[in-house]
Amino acid sequence: MKIDNEVETLVRETLTGVVKSDSDRFQRALAAFPDDRSTAKAVQLATAVALFVLNDVYGRTPTEAEMRAVADKLVDMENWAGVTSDEVTTFLIAAHHHTRADQVLPLERVIVLSFVLAGNLLSSCCKEGEFWFNYLDRVEATLEAAPGS
Repeated sequence: MKIDNEVETLVRETLTGVVKSDSDRFQRALAAFPDDRSTAKAVQLATAVALFVLNDVYGRTPTEAEMRAVADKLVDMENWAGVTSDEVTTFLIAAHHHTRADQVLPLERVIVLSFVLAGNLLSSCCKEGEFWFNYLDRVEATLEAAPGS
């Protein structure tokens, strides 16, 4: 996966809003994407990061029951974001099956969910003593080095 440097900078700011549970910062960061193309690239990157971290945690693709458990935990941790467990589960299942999430959820929810998932998973699943943004660096390096990127 080739990561656009300009989009990646905006993605990091958006993820920071999630990690800090700062709704205002999150909304400002979402509004900073200049166009639909950059937003789409950002959602693609955030989704890839979320899936990578989830697979990294489980050492494999998680089951739908495990995805539901992740969703339930995320909703409790990120109650400021206004996402539901059903939305998160639907998003994760679609992403793991390579189905466009905007075919099963409204696009505006897909945008929010991609970032809330990625930010939450990065911050809650990084190694002891590691900062989430260092984990993101490792994830992005792996994504860029993957075959077909």
